Amino acid sequence: MPDFRSFFVDPDKIRNNHFTLNKKESHHLSNVLRIKAGELIWLIDGVGTTYNGIIENILPEKVTGTIKEVFPKYGEPTCDIFLAIGIIKRARMELAIEKATECGVRTITTVPMDRSIKRSINYERVNKIIRSATKQCARSKFPSFMDENSLQSWLDQLYDGPLVVCSGKATNHIGKLHSILPKNLKGLNLVIGPEGDFTEKEISLLKDNKAIFVSLGNRRLRTETAVVSALSIINEIVIGNGQSNG
Repeated sequence: MPDFRSFFVDPDKIRNNHFTLNKKESHHLSNVLRIKAGELIWLIDGVGTTYNGIIENILPEKVTGTIKEVFPKYGEPTCDIFLAIGIIKRARMELAIEKATECGVRTITTVPMDRSIKRSINYERVNKIIRSATKQCARSKFPSFMDENSLQSWLDQLYDGPLVVCSGKATNHIGKLHSILPKNLKGLNLVIGPEGDFTEKEISLLKDNKAIFVSLGNRRLRTETAVVSALSIINEIVIGNGQSNG
């Protein structure tokens, strides 16, 4: 998609093929990017649809226009990934959340683990990061963000799909998921732990939930790097498995 200048549009502000941007998005469009009436822009509603629209009117706090094309699920993967990340330091956690959003995850959940550095979560800041990353990477849905108070509580709410765990102690490389995961997979759960890896207690708990343990290689990666690496590989595997089955 060329020249993807995207803006959030509230789904309630799209009526009869016309759109209205809120004050913040209108200001960014007109005063920061200095886009003019008559130009084409892309709109993201955050719940699964992207639009191509043309600007008609630019007022100080309101930009309006007409919808030209509609793209359901634009930029969204065919397989939903429900990601759990062991809590790490704030700046690096925010980077992990940003990159997970760009890699197309459905949900992001921060989980305190035995070797985590306990940190509070700034929900307002995290949501800003998610919105910005969603617009930047041209996807149409904001991933959900949650935090759980334990690994067990996250496991109690697993999506009905495979549970994949990245661990430095695993013997199988993540690439082997190509032959392990079912074809045309619709969703999976993914766990990335803290740099200290999982404790034996946590590994036992994950095994009880039939986890598939995989390694990202013989280098010890930071958690935020592991998030990008794992998601990139899994996305490619899922696409390949889907195509190979027709």
